Amino acid sequence: MSTISKATQLLYASDQLPDIDISSESMPIFTTTAFTWNSISEAIEGYAKTKTGDGYSYIRTNNPNRTALATAITQLEGGEASLICASGMGAITSTLLTFLQSGDHIIYSNCCYGETLDVMKQLFTKFGVETTAVNIENMDEVTAALRPNTKIIYTEVVANPLMKVADVPALAKLIHKNDGLLIIDNTFTTPFAIQPLSLGADIVIHSLTKFLNGHSDALAGSVTAKKELIDQINPVSMFCGTPADPYSTWLVFRSLRTAFLRVPRQMQHAAILAKTLARDPRVQAVYHPSIESFSGHETAKKLFANDASMCGMVSFVVSEDFAQRDEFSRRLQLVHYAPTLGGVRTTYQQPVYSSHAHLSDEERRKAGITPGLIRVSVGIEPIEDILADFKQALDAFDR
Repeated sequence: MSTISKATQLLYASDQLPDIDISSESMPIFTTTAFTWNSISEAIEGYAKTKTGDGYSYIRTNNPNRTALATAITQLEGGEASLICASGMGAITSTLLTFLQSGDHIIYSNCCYGETLDVMKQLFTKFGVETTAVNIENMDEVTAALRPNTKIIYTEVVANPLMKVADVPALAKLIHKNDGLLIIDNTFTTPFAIQPLSLGADIVIHSLTKFLNGHSDALAGSVTAKKELIDQINPVSMFCGTPADPYSTWLVFRSLRTAFLRVPRQMQHAAILAKTLARDPRVQAVYHPSIESFSGHETAKKLFANDASMCGMVSFVVSEDFAQRDEFSRRLQLVHYAPTLGGVRTTYQQPVYSSHAHLSDEERRKAGITPGLIRVSVGIEPIEDILADFKQALDAFDR
């Protein structure tokens, strides 16, 4: 066959692994902590293969399940190589530790996952790294923040939780003039919506725990880039103990093979939900790139194929009255509160109580995060059921 779709490629990715003979229909779990050899000469050869990624020795160094998943993620993102980490935060910290040192400067989006913000403000400042938070949608502000020692611009494509949209090509052009790196978190959007490497990004990070796994049962992260960059990150990941365990890796790999069915449906549903909520008088604001009045809509039109392939997340604002919000939550029959996202079932959470709870009310409001902000991770249920559940629950705000 001369051409094979990406969906089919994903189903057959990693059928063959280096130094491993696999003929089973599903990928086995390699739970062993080590691979053995029959002689010292075999051991020497085995260690050499491990260093080039063509063999296996010790579980933290290399593992067939991580190799299989890395191959699939690399194919999805259109990169050269990937690392599989124990979590999204493991992927983030290992990558930043590789390329930042005392005296360097990093620009990052002020609208990111809460613990990413903590890493910037609490961890790297301890090491003498200068940090600047910016409104990533404002290129003038990003440009003004650039310094001679700026090594990295870090952002999510569509940011958590206000859905701010990053102009990936423009950011890449800006940081490359400074001989720096653009690091993109693609967790919210996934490679089914956008491949940041093709738009100039240098490194793409995922919390695989979320949409790409999709079943709310595994913790893992990934880093994808050119091989020369991955080769630099790999030893830091091993030193820090961030490589993922075989079982979690196997779970994500299993789930990934249905992602091309799940994720597009979730993105399509999110766009429908966003437009429906935007028409509801009880909803004060809706954050989703497909909404024409949304601040990042014009940038989103340049980045994504259409409204239905942007992301599976929606945020909206309702009354700050706690009793009404609590009644709203009690009325929901299908949609439920969960401190995560990307699963097959629709969930919601409030950032003021979770990802951004560590910030003061003043800090949150300055960032646009109010007690009335609700973040929704849209699932694969029939969209009619999702809409009906939200409609009847919003009656709580009619009192």
